[in-house]
Amino acid sequence: MKKNLGIFLFFLLLFGCCLKAAAQTPVKSKRVKIYAEKGWQDSGIELKITQFYEIRAWGSWVSGYEVPLQGPEGAGFGNLFNGALLGWIAEEKPAKLGYDSVKRDVIPNIIYFGRGGRYKSGSNGKLWFSMGEWSGCKECSGEIEVLIIIYE
Repeated sequence: MKKNLGIFLFFLLLFGCCLKAAAQTPVKSKRVKIYAEKGWQDSGIELKITQFYEIRAWGSWVSGYEVPLQGPEGAGFGNLFNGALLGWIAEEKPAKLGYDSVKRDVIPNIIYFGRGGRYKSGSNGKLWFSMGEWSGCKECSGEIEVLIIIYE
């Protein structure tokens, strides 16, 4: 009898946690423009560890001369991050991006957002955005508009 009660309480607790995660409500939202030529840019949003947030991105930019116009998902030639919308959560501005920095072992905290989705913060800090591979490149142009929604 005690064993059945323990199993019941375990599943009740598990169900309650699932309901809490599903029932989160947005508490803050912000729209920002991310410019292709400016490297890492502060979104003005502070995230707490384990906090949920949503990203929605649209617009277009180019990552170099004779490169086709692309959206926040990037061009996809060569590597995953080529011209894509990237993110990072940190107190300080992240290091410049370059050809070597797109490897996950070089910048382990990099987040591929592309057009967006729903995410859980893995650390405390500011939310930064950048165009993949570049930091202030002169041949980059365009902008991506990003809607950030914070959940509690």
